[in-house]
Amino acid sequence: MFRTTVVTAAVAAVLGALVACGSSSGPSAATSGPTSSDTGSPASAAPQRPSTAPAAGPASCGIDLSSPVVRAAVAQLPAEPATQAPWNTNPATFEGNFDPCVTLSAAIVTIEGATGSSPQHALLFHRGEYIGTATAEAYGFTTLAAAASTDDTVVLDYKTPGSCNACDDGTHTQVGFHWDGRRVVMNGTPPN
Repeated sequence: MFRTTVVTAAVAAVLGALVACGSSSGPSAATSGPTSSDTGSPASAAPQRPSTAPAAGPASCGIDLSSPVVRAAVAQLPAEPATQAPWNTNPATFEGNFDPCVTLSAAIVTIEGATGSSPQHALLFHRGEYIGTATAEAYGFTTLAAAASTDDTVVLDYKTPGSCNACDDGTHTQVGFHWDGRRVVMNGTPPN
């Protein structure tokens, strides 16, 4: 009887710890946008808005671009200024590594009716909570550099504006977005 009680208590403690790992709550400073980069250049982040999605129970860990949290974040974005097109809320069009259990992850979204060179925004998430776009401006040809990204850093690859998707004429610039414990810090600058 004693052994069963001890084992049951140990299992409950382990399950409690695992549930805590899946928590989507973050520090109150999570709504801060990217700040100046290590190179000293100012970050050009869009105004950050806290997520309006209600906090759900423990999240399932792993990449999940079809998460309601991602779709709710996309729905908050204003129309793309150059085209006035709304952002596509279909998860089949999303790219990225959104995972509610990692420190920093991203979902890259594009406009409705997009072509290969259409604007894309990278939405950043801290432990599953939407904290804002990586940059104030949307860029075409934005991809996740998955091999360079870590638990607390999202690395995006930007192709030089003006390039075409079938051309090998563009310069690629990698920019890191690092969670420093309180906010996102941009390391590098997207191309002009």
